[in-house]
Amino acid sequence: MAEIPKDLKQRMYQGGAKRQLWMCMAFTLVCWGTLIVGIVGDAIDETLGLEPTSWFLISIGWLIAAVWHYFKAYHAAKEG
Repeated sequence: MAEIPKDLKQRMYQGGAKRQLWMCMAFTLVCWGTLIVGIVGDAIDETLGLEPTSWFLISIGWLIAAVWHYFKAYHAAKEG
């Protein structure tokens, strides 16, 4: 296995890794937004466009996308 560079934290905020981190943060915010809409919709027992379960599933999808972009940023920083 390849050794982890000592300056990895600095590399995470440069070049292509920086763009991936921005995407990770954006997807995380959207994930939180859809999760809150699902919780509020379930609490007031109304459908806010979709059923609350659908909002929770969409939130899980955004979370998976955010984690994927974080791993892409990590590997981009590790390589370059």
